[in-house]
Amino acid sequence: LSASPPPTLASPSWYHGSVSRQQAEAQLQRCREASFLVRDSESGTSKYSIALKTSQSCVHIIVAQTKSVKGLGFTLDQSSCVFSSIPELVHHYCTHRLPFTGAEHMTLQHPVPSVQTTRSTGPN
Repeated sequence: LSASPPPTLASPSWYHGSVSRQQAEAQLQRCREASFLVRDSESGTSKYSIALKTSQSCVHIIVAQTKSVKGLGFTLDQSSCVFSSIPELVHHYCTHRLPFTGAEHMTLQHPVPSVQTTRSTGPN
């Protein structure tokens, strides 16, 4: 049995689930600058990562999980803003600059919709 995504991530089109870093970069190659998607992180320290197309390449921004007075929250590295869900975090950074070296002048502008493929990424 595979775990289903948390309810907060079940519907946004920009959530791509368990695509690899390379797959995310391949999808963003065809997109314009400031295009982004959210995927499951491959690192053990974080659950999610934002892949963002910059003018030069793609950057992968780790979404850190943190515990606050309100419970579990999500934040970007070097950021003091904590959000209760990934959609809230994404919405915020659509209008606020990213606190990330190499993308500090950017906002999340063009969500890349997930193309649901049926088991083409390998065995489950």
